[in-house]
Amino acid sequence: MSQRALMALAIVILMSLLSFGGGALGASAPADPFAKASRELYAKAKQEGEVVIYSVWDVEHIVKILGAFSKRYPGIKTNYWQGRNPEIITRVLTEFQAGKGSVDAILSDNAPPVIRAAGAIMPYETVQKASLLLHDPTMPVVSLQIQALAYNTKKIKPADLPKSWEDVANPRYKGNVALDDPMRAGPLSTQLAALKGLWNDDARWTRFVKGLKALGVPVHKSTSAMMRLVIAGEYALAMPALLHDVVNEMGKGTPVNLVKTASPIVFPRYAGIYAKAAHPNAAKLLAEWLISTEGQATLDSLGREASRKGFESKTSIGHAYPAGTQPVPVNDKLFLEDPKKWLDANVKPIWG
Repeated sequence: MSQRALMALAIVILMSLLSFGGGALGASAPADPFAKASRELYAKAKQEGEVVIYSVWDVEHIVKILGAFSKRYPGIKTNYWQGRNPEIITRVLTEFQAGKGSVDAILSDNAPPVIRAAGAIMPYETVQKASLLLHDPTMPVVSLQIQALAYNTKKIKPADLPKSWEDVANPRYKGNVALDDPMRAGPLSTQLAALKGLWNDDARWTRFVKGLKALGVPVHKSTSAMMRLVIAGEYALAMPALLHDVVNEMGKGTPVNLVKTASPIVFPRYAGIYAKAAHPNAAKLLAEWLISTEGQATLDSLGREASRKGFESKTSIGHAYPAGTQPVPVNDKLFLEDPKKWLDANVKPIWG
């Protein structure tokens, strides 16, 4: 075979390999599921023309979130109503029983699972489930509540710190802990449910709850108020604090820090789609956008923890805790769907 023929054959083989390789690379690169889903949902959502949300979040945060959503998706009017979780649950279930399509999405932590248990949530699985730290197949997890064990750096020495959540129940900390009310279905209630599931040891868990009660401190109904008391030096420890509050205060130079050996407790914040939503596609689009990198950045700018894996943020577990730290999720179905019933059955007999 002549040299020219050999060269031509080599070129043909090379082009074939490049073509095959390019096809293989193209096939292995996953398409962005959000891009496709958002295009399809936006077309339908524009026809609906509106999305209405109920949320437990701060009004200022709701307004900024909906403003950013409207900027990204013009032509969809946004409305909201803000209330506490019990108020949201009562309002949604009352409207559901009356057959009203007054809300489209519920942005909250405790309310959506309770509403789902009553049959008033439209099951919807996000197309971005592979990107989430916590995934629920019926309600998109758009943010996380991350609990941290916080302390006043002027009130307690590093050597005297508790090493875990369980250590806080040690009598040495008596009178020195700002303690959340365990019966209010708030962060400490969530933590108790998470640890009960993690330990799978009723005797150990009961000793822990009894130890917290024996600390002899008044209980509080606001983690923000607890944090202020710890900052003021009235208590050494906040049991628990929210990670974004601790990180924000540290950024201001406030004498607080977090105990990094106490694994963070994580609880999902959902975008639940109402079963009788008048604008279901707009609600789904909002949920998907909140999980997207742009939506997560919007939440992060407001100090709300991201639910997306690998999202870089000061309030992420990866940034605040050592590498390899494993968060403790809440998996107890009864607690998620009826926290009061769970607390009455498990905590009240011990706490009183």
